[in-house]
Amino acid sequence: MTITPEEHVEDLKSVEKFDLRSALTKASYPTEEVAVYLDGHKAHELNGLLDEIAYLEEQAEGLSAGKNGSIADSPEKADVDETLEVLKVREKALLKEIADSRLTFTLRGVAPTQWRLVDKEARRKIKPASKGEDDVFEAQLERNEWVNVELLALATVKITNSAGQEDTSKLSHEDSQKLYDVLIEPEYFKLKTAVENLTFAHTLFNNVTLQDADFLSKSSADPDSQATSV
Repeated sequence: MTITPEEHVEDLKSVEKFDLRSALTKASYPTEEVAVYLDGHKAHELNGLLDEIAYLEEQAEGLSAGKNGSIADSPEKADVDETLEVLKVREKALLKEIADSRLTFTLRGVAPTQWRLVDKEARRKIKPASKGEDDVFEAQLERNEWVNVELLALATVKITNSAGQEDTSKLSHEDSQKLYDVLIEPEYFKLKTAVENLTFAHTLFNNVTLQDADFLSKSSADPDSQATSV
């Protein structure tokens, strides 16, 4: 018997059926914002400055009234306090300069069909020079780097600077490679880790699954939810 289009539509509307292709259009991928900082020189200076401030604050505490066996501050405390004041002004300036170097990446997980193509392309493009163990290992390292660089390019939705200006253009493989080459390693690692977590998201639905299992367990244990046998 031939089913008319109208009957097919009504059939799909049945509470007992659904259309898989339509359902899959609702698939989405997690997003996250990750901030990285460019000014490593100022960050290094800040770390040294903070150590110096901590040391001087400890000295100032020891020179304070009641800490030095006297009811008044030690004469040296005024000089320490003055130095601390100068250093804290510099601390604020450094924090501002480092914050101005911030880039915030809005990242989205890469769809399975995309990352599988990326992996396939890496294997096609990068082959070992020989079957020797060293060449095979080096080729694998190059492939891993190429895949990481390409996945970051695909995952980047936009980049926002500290002034709130946005770059929404597609990140090229070359630009992504530049990030790998220029960013201090821990900053690049933040991006790499986020892309992996968003793309492969092994534990993404764990909480939902646990909540569902808990709900179903409670429902089955509720006498009001069970059918009464006669």
